[in-house]
Amino acid sequence: MRRSYFLLICGIVVLSLLTAGCSKDTPQYNELFTQVEKHRAVFKQPLEEGLTTLGMKAAAQAYDTTLGTLMLDEKLTVNQKEFIQQMTADVTNGKITGYRIGTVFPRSDSGYEDARELVRAFLNQYKPGDEAEADKVEESLQSIDGMTFPLKPLTGAVEESWTHGEGDDKLFITYRMANSLDSDKELPLNLYFSSEEQP
Repeated sequence: MRRSYFLLICGIVVLSLLTAGCSKDTPQYNELFTQVEKHRAVFKQPLEEGLTTLGMKAAAQAYDTTLGTLMLDEKLTVNQKEFIQQMTADVTNGKITGYRIGTVFPRSDSGYEDARELVRAFLNQYKPGDEAEADKVEESLQSIDGMTFPLKPLTGAVEESWTHGEGDDKLFITYRMANSLDSDKELPLNLYFSSEEQP
């Protein structure tokens, strides 16, 4: 009996260690998913009302009435990466239509792989409406490599979109990775979430 208990305890310890090891190796993006959902909840609300609901009035910069964009001073840090945040609103009525997060990856094989992993995490969390959408996004992810992003003066970019949900709850998602205007060593990646289909 004692031997059985000993083996059971050993099994639990080994399983716990394996789980902890996997957790450390696999980046977690739950905080980003949570932020997307918080902002998604205020889509179609007036900008001032939405900022109040989010408790982010103090973090809001000046609203660009021409572009309908508003940067947020509050940055997110997830998996040791810093993400900027931006909200978008309809310039005709001032209602919130979207949310953007952005970060920067190094121009390297590991940077390309980390970028693919981040987009795949969102692809798994916000599953596309059909397999064709999932396939085209995965195909675009395979093109994130050194050949796609030549050094300046040449420029490169990878961009793809998909939809998640139905009816009034439909979410339009786009990711875009492009050469940096500031550094040959960096590649910015932006993820856009919107209640409206982008032109």
